[in-house]
Amino acid sequence: MAQLNSIVAYLDNLLRNSEFQDDSLNGLQVESPRSDIRKVALAVDAGLSVIEDAIAQDANLLIVHHGLLWGKEQPISGIFGRKIELLLRSRCSLYASHLPLDAHPEVGNGFELGRFFGVQELRPFFEYKGSPVGACGRMARPTDLDHFLTKSSEMIGAINPLVLPFGHNTIETVGIVTGSGGMALDACAAQRFDLFISGESKQEVYHKAKEQKINALFAGHYATETFGVAALGRRLAQDFDVETVFIDEPTGI
Repeated sequence: MAQLNSIVAYLDNLLRNSEFQDDSLNGLQVESPRSDIRKVALAVDAGLSVIEDAIAQDANLLIVHHGLLWGKEQPISGIFGRKIELLLRSRCSLYASHLPLDAHPEVGNGFELGRFFGVQELRPFFEYKGSPVGACGRMARPTDLDHFLTKSSEMIGAINPLVLPFGHNTIETVGIVTGSGGMALDACAAQRFDLFISGESKQEVYHKAKEQKINALFAGHYATETFGVAALGRRLAQDFDVETVFIDEPTGI
């Protein structure tokens, strides 16, 4: 068992929430009346069904990448109000980390995804709102593009990825921005990376990739952002006397 305030302080310090400019209110978003934490659930999204699943599994704290509070005031009504009411009534707190969890070199989405694909010499990549939010690095040896397609099928929540094969088939350098990271493709091309990996694409990315002769792999917004919360769960189980559970609800996006 651990205390909520201890876990929150630990996460705030680990993730350096205060250093990021983010639309998300990173940190503790909903504080329930219960202070002792025995079980922590982790998920990508704070959907109503995810919250219900966490509560059904007796979680006292739910940690998500996409939380409920995004920098604007809104009435506590409708589905939004139901989520907060359910959390409070069930004595389950909610913690969210968006850009800080994308960027972290140990438990972040970009670095963890890079390690999953076998990228080495990982370092921060692509500054967004004043902070790097991705990762980049090199393969240990020249690697066929097919390797990345095969590995992407092993991801939690894997989708049929979108591949734009406009560069060399042999990959040595890789840039990664998870989720909706298509805006980083130009930065990858400028640094002459062989492959750009992200979650979901936009229409204009096709011609940008083609014109700049770079490969791009879009492996799913959800799938590329399971890595951070999963790593955070392992870290909490190691450093606190709590049980952790990952709630997997793929969106197919």
